[in-house]
Formats: sequence, C-alpha cells, structure tokens
Amino acid sequence: MSYIPLRLEDYDISPTHGFLPSEPPLRRLPDPYYTPWENIMDRFNQFVLAHQIRRLVRKMPVLSASRLSTQGEYQRAFSILSFMAHAYIWGRNGAVAEPASEFLPASISIPWVEIADFLQLNPVVCCAAVCHWNWQILDENAEDPMDICNLGTIQTFSGSTDESWFYLVTTAIEAKCARGLNAIIAAVEAVEQDNIEKVTLSLQQMAISLIDANFILERMYERCDPYVFYWKIRAFLAGWENMAEAGLPYGVLYEGVDDTDTFSLDNWQSLIRRFRKYAGGSAAQTPLLQAFDIALGIKHYPTGQKGQQTSVIDARDRLRNRGVSEPPVANSYLVQMRNYMPGGHRRFLEDLAGTCRVREYVLLTCSDSLLLLGSTDDPRVLLRRAYNDCVDLMKSFRDKHIMIVSRYIIAPAKSGPSIPQRVAVTVPRQIISPAHETHASGRMLGGRTGGDSLPADPTMYPQTNTSAIRPTEVQAAKNLNWDLPSMKRSKTTSPEPMTVYSSRSGLARQLDDNAIARGTGGTDAIKFLKQVRNETAHTRI
Repeated sequence: MSYIPLRLEDYDISPTHGFLPSEPPLRRLPDPYYTPWENIMDRFNQFVLAHQIRRLVRKMPVLSASRLSTQGEYQRAFSILSFMAHAYIWGRNGAVAEPASEFLPASISIPWVEIADFLQLNPVVCCAAVCHWNWQILDENAEDPMDICNLGTIQTFSGSTDESWFYLVTTAIEAKCARGLNAIIAAVEAVEQDNIEKVTLSLQQMAISLIDANFILERMYERCDPYVFYWKIRAFLAGWENMAEAGLPYGVLYEGVDDTDTFSLDNWQSLIRRFRKYAGGSAAQTPLLQAFDIALGIKHYPTGQKGQQTSVIDARDRLRNRGVSEPPVANSYLVQMRNYMPGGHRRFLEDLAGTCRVREYVLLTCSDSLLLLGSTDDPRVLLRRAYNDCVDLMKSFRDKHIMIVSRYIIAPAKSGPSIPQRVAVTVPRQIISPAHETHASGRMLGGRTGGDSLPADPTMYPQTNTSAIRPTEVQAAKNLNWDLPSMKRSKTTSPEPMTVYSSRSGLARQLDDNAIARGTGGTDAIKFLKQVRNETAHTRI
C-alpha cells in the first residue's frame, strides 16, 4: 500500500489552532428560533445559584436541530445544551434534600442527541464542549491573540474565574501545540522519505510545543483554587458512568430518545436497559495527548497490566510492511475516550496510528550501542536525543498532571469542606420522586407522574458493563420489594427510607483515607495516571 500524506484540514483540524476552531466559537446562536436556549444561558449562573435550572428546563420547548446550518452553530448548540444538561442532572431544584436527577427531559435530550450525532460524539459534557468550543479572544490586536492571558470563556457553571481559568489552561495548550501537530505530519512524511535531518527537526518542533504545554499547565495554580474547583466546580463535570457513589447507580434516562414514554415500570429489567451511561469531562478526551502518544509510539495498556514498548524487531517488521496499520491503543479507557471527541479528530488518531512509524525509524537508525560513545555531531545521536527529549517532556507533563490531581482532588477530598456539612435529611425511598410540574407540551414528564430519581443501590457499583443486565439488578429489585419473576412492586410493605444530604452531592464529598478518588470519567484517577506516566517513561530509547 502506497503512502498517502495526511492533511490536518481533512480532519477538521486547524494548522494554526490545532484541535480548536480556526475562528472563535459563536457566543450566541443567530436564529431567533433558539432564543429559549439563549435566554437561559444569558442568566445561567444566576439560575444555577438559585437552583432554578430544573424548573426552567421542564418548561422549555423541545426545539429541533434542523435549523442549525454551520459547524460553529452545531458546536455552540452542543456546548450550551451540555451546560444545561449537567446543571439539571447535578444541580438542585430548590428542594432541601433533592438528589442528582436520573432523568433528562426531552427539551434537552432530543436536540442534544441529534446534535451529538451530527458532531459524532457522545451526548454528555466533554473536553470539546467546555474547552474547545467555549473561548473568546479579548484583544484581537494582541501580539499573541491565543495567549492564555488574552482569552476568556463564554460559559461556566459557577461564574467563577477559577472555573474559567481551569478551562482556559487546556484551551491555551491546544492552541500552542498546533505547531506540534504540524511537526507530527512533517515527521511522518520525513520517515517515508528516509530523511534523518527532517525527522530530527520535526521532533525538535514537537519538543518546543511540549515545552509550551508544560509551562502553561504549571500556570493552573495561578488562578484556580483547589478548594473552589473540588467543592464548587468538579461535580458539574461528572458523567453518569461508574457514579453510583455519587447518586447515579444506573445512569440517566434520556426522555424522548430511548422510548421513555412507552416502558412500564412493571418490567424492571426493561427500565434498566434504557439508562445511558457516559463518562464525564476528562483531560483524556483531548486528542492532543493521544496524537503525541501515537507520534512517539508510546503504548498504554489496561490499568494494572504491564506491557512492552516497540522492540527493534517489531520496528523492522512494521517499516517493511508499510501497509499494515498499528493496532489501536490497548488501554480500553483511552480507546473509549475517543468516543467523546468530534468525529474528524477521532479519525485523525486512527489514520495517524496507521501511518506513523517515527519510533520504529528512530529505533532502527539508532540501534547501534556504540552511538552512546559517538560524536555529538552524528545525525543519529541528534535524532535519538530529539526523540528522547519529546518523551521526557511528555513524562514531565504527566508528572505535572498527577500533581494537579493530588492537589485539586485528593487533598480537598481527604481534608473535607471548610464549611461544615449541613444536616442529612431522611426521606422515603421511592421509585419516582413526586413532581407535579408538566412539560411545555402539557404532558407529564416521561409519560409518568414527573420526577427525576430512581432509588440508589450501592451494590450496583462499579458499573463497568454498560449494556448487559447484571445479576445485582435482580437483588436490587428484591431490595425494592419487587415480586420475582413478575417484577411487580409489592404494595404490602413500605420502602426503606434513604438518607440524602442537602449541601454536598455528587463528586463533591469528603472521602475516607482509604477511599478511591475517582475522576469525572469514573476511573481511579491516580492509579490510571501513574501507569500512563510510567509507560511514557519506559519509551525512551
């Protein structure tokens, strides 16, 4: 198979802005048809603060995505629906003891899924929604318009500068690393040409981007306070997979999308199958780091398992068989995170993996052990040094990421809030929480008597199987006093009460010393990041 050069533009990637749009994202949808959405976003932070989002969303009409016309309009619509959806799920409706909602009304779910299908990513908050499509330039005439100090966010959950800075660090890294993406394409082409000088120069350009990325990441501490991030922001970024401990044991029902109007609660298993389970916003969802991993041949394996990096023999075989594609990343979580990237970006990673042989080229060119004692002017020595510099900078970046997770998640979770928790309230456990508000169409929500919550069941955690019914669900039905196998709720016994907390919910909660701190994607954050960091370090040649 002959080599076909990759072009960034073919994958909706900007040569100047990388995975960010070439032009600043829209700050408002131009069609007045979408005024109901934009009216909420105009005072979004105030509505979140006043716990009014659920009431407003329930009254919001179901709008069609058919009147969106440009890529920018689809991106703006996806972003604002992501903010509204996560504020609805994880926010409160003014009730003292209202938990996370397991039900998303059709006014959000129907257009959100339609727009997500167009953009080819999952309908849940993701890195693209809050970082790639959520920035504005403050001074168009600035020397560097994309400098982090010249950027602002369009939308946040909290209205805080801490949250804006948290997003903008990622946005600025993406912009600065556009140089690195161009260098990756140049390196792939240089390998095909067997041009050692050009490969070396491309790796040096990649290193410059990674130096910029490391510098910007270190600036996270400047304007994002760990306490504010953990207790006020992070909970909104969580998804609904592996979130039983945070109040969503089954996931979330998308009204009007998964036939939520037609099912009967007489069939418990049918109900469980209709829940959607998605990871939340995560740094693993940016294609940037995966692109550098692929370019440098850094391989990642399932968490807890050890693997080997490419050997000289493997490198020789792959260079000889130029049409053979590289197997996908072995770490299932990283593979899964590609479903939270726009379709073009995901295809870029797949095609890059099938054509990039930079590590193999460096391995074979620099396999002579005598190079360790060779002249520093030897092109092979310069090539290996340039490659290892990139690997070292990737490791350094991941070291910094681990430090940020420790400071912004682990430490606040173990120390607890500075403001004492409010008193827990015991309420009856119910299949559906009573709610008497109707949708804008006049019908009751979800074809039932309103409400947002199904009973929590800790035995369901962790939910690693997102499709099959698990045996524990049968036990859950027993705990809820259902008659098996008919699965009908018994009327003879009152359900057990459950305790919910009025102020700290979702991921914003104190952890015991031995508890696992999970990322917004549902993983054991530190264990996962340390393994990824170590695998990066072992790639040096």
